[in-house]
Parts: sequence; structure tokens; C-alpha cells
Amino acid sequence: MTQNLPPNDQGKPSPLLVLFLVLPLLGILAALLMLASERPGPQSIVVGQLPAADLNTASLINFQAPPFDLVNLDGQPVSLADYAGRPLILNFWQTTCEPCKREMPTFAEFLEDQSDVALLAVSIEETSEQVRAFFAELDMLPVPVALDVDGSARRAYGIAGLPTTYVIDDEGVVRYMHLGEMNALQLRQYAEIILADSAAN
Repeated sequence: MTQNLPPNDQGKPSPLLVLFLVLPLLGILAALLMLASERPGPQSIVVGQLPAADLNTASLINFQAPPFDLVNLDGQPVSLADYAGRPLILNFWQTTCEPCKREMPTFAEFLEDQSDVALLAVSIEETSEQVRAFFAELDMLPVPVALDVDGSARRAYGIAGLPTTYVIDDEGVVRYMHLGEMNALQLRQYAEIILADSAAN
């Protein structure tokens, strides 16, 4: 003879069963949150929003870097071709961008410590006077700067937030992209990786 459950208990799942179902889901959720928080620098938050560009920044990865023809602070021509055969860290910035301001001393120290990887800071839609005043305020010599006065390089590289930095190998191929401020450790890591990649090729 079987015993029927009381009416209020029929169809209700066992509390123990519910516990066994919920706990694994909570564990998976916690693991996903931890992975998201540990992503490297290229996933940093973009700051200093700019008008919409022609393409998404990530679409350049593993493709030839778009050529550009700009000028430096002295009005001399600067182009991507000037860096042929040498890895390049290409940074897009503006003088009014606070994270950009914090990056500049880091870039200067990086250039003092090594000479294998070049660095070019492309100032977007600003004049040489504005850029010189910016470095004077920081009380430091300018890092290599190119002036993107008309925003053509910004559009070619799909820049929508500042700072944005591309790491280009010695064959002119974009290998990495970093959105947001970069610290000394990240900069050194990108340099080591791109040099190792170049040596392997």
C-alpha cells in the first residue's frame, strides 16, 4: 500500500534538489565575473569620447596599419613609412585628455630605457602651439609627436575614445590595441611581446 503526500506537498521539489541545482549556477556566475575582471589592458574603459569614426578600432588587428602623412611640431613630414622595419607604438591623444596627460611621462621614460621599439604620439585636431604648451606645463620635453590637424588619421584608425594605442610590428601590421590609459608595466609588456613576435618572424 502506498502513502499519498499531503496536498500541500505534492509537486514541490525537494529543498535539497534545489540547493544542488542553484549552487553550481552560482559558482559558474562567480567564475565568469572573475574572468571578466582579470582581462588585460586592451579591454580598458575608453575615456574622452570623440565623434564617431569610420570603422571599429578592433577591425584593424592583424591587418596592415593605415598609412598616414602628418607633420611634427616643427612642421616636418611624418609618415608611417618612416617606421618601416621597426616596431611602433602609435598613440592617439589630445592635450585636454587627463589620462593622456598621465601617460606622457610614462612614454618619455619608456623611450629613455630602450630604443628597439619606436613611439609616436598623434595629437588629434590640435596645433603645435597647444601641444608645446601642454609639455611645458608638464615640465618635460615632448615625446615624438605628429599633428593630425584635420583628423584624417583619427578616422583612418577608427578612433572613438582617448587615449587609444596601437602596437604595430616591424612589417607594418597592427598586432595589438589598447583602449584607455597605459601604465609602465603594460607598455613594457607590449614592447617585449612585439619584439618577440618580430624575432620569431
